Amino acid sequence: MQDAPSVLPALLAFVAVAALIPVALWVLKRLQGGTQGAARPVTLAGGLTLGPRERVVVVEADGRRWMLGVTGQSITMLAELDRAAPTQDGSNASAPGQTPAAFPPNPFAQILERLKRNA
Repeated sequence: MQDAPSVLPALLAFVAVAALIPVALWVLKRLQGGTQGAARPVTLAGGLTLGPRERVVVVEADGRRWMLGVTGQSITMLAELDRAAPTQDGSNASAPGQTPAAFPPNPFAQILERLKRNA
């Protein structure tokens, strides 16, 4: 009877590859991460759910803000907002020491406020 082929080399190769996977993932994360603690280029400043798949969101990028309508099929820019507009937590995004600009009544904002109160 001939000796059966040893399974030990295959098992050792499997263990080595399995041990290298977390190391490879860590290296990839470090290479793609860039600088630690860097600000995200695009942030979600706030939003309001209008229906099961419809939302209005405020997105900020590069110091500018946009109000977007988001549905299951599309994303539509509704308005470009002034940087001094209040954020979701009620604080003002203007620079310290500056007084915020007065905003004229906006019918869309009034509709959103009514929807918030009724929700």
